[in-house]
Amino acid sequence: MPLAPLDPRVARSRAAVIRTAAEVLVEAGPAAVTVDAVVQRSGVARSTIYRHFPSSADVLRAAVDALIPDTPQVPARGDVAVLLEDFLVHLAEELRTSAWAQLLPGLLELVARDPGLEPHRAELVERHRAPLRELLHRAAADGLLPAGTDPDAAAARLVGPLFYRRMVSGEELSAALCRELLAGVLAPGPAAATPDGGGS
Repeated sequence: MPLAPLDPRVARSRAAVIRTAAEVLVEAGPAAVTVDAVVQRSGVARSTIYRHFPSSADVLRAAVDALIPDTPQVPARGDVAVLLEDFLVHLAEELRTSAWAQLLPGLLELVARDPGLEPHRAELVERHRAPLRELLHRAAADGLLPAGTDPDAAAARLVGPLFYRRMVSGEELSAALCRELLAGVLAPGPAAATPDGGGS
């Protein structure tokens, strides 16, 4: 038996709660996302919010879900080295500008206090790790990684410095940095030929 369609008013009120909670989350941090804050800002009745979400923690989890970006799509074809560089440059841009990147420090702190948020942290990590892992496995198959390289370890070497700069040092996240990191992971190319035809 097919499910009855969701009442549009119910859908609108739920969407308003999530949208408002996400705005509070971005502007004031995870600790500020409470039912009281959403009631005050959205105008949605407290009783309506509790029909959708049993607690403030559930509101926060829905807001985090709303801000987690979609998994980047990896093109089926193309130069893998170029695709890896494009991926890293895009990630660096997201870390500089996106709402979810602003939330990382607060989210990690909350995960330590609320284990129920751990799946959200893990999902955020996996959405970025999965396409990078796919590209690195393709790079290994094409002989672009040094023999014996673990693609997961290579992924950590590529993205770890980006997250460190975003969350700790505050140093620039540039395309040049992405290229430098990638050069440190990929296997060296053939030596350049000298004018007399020998290796350099």
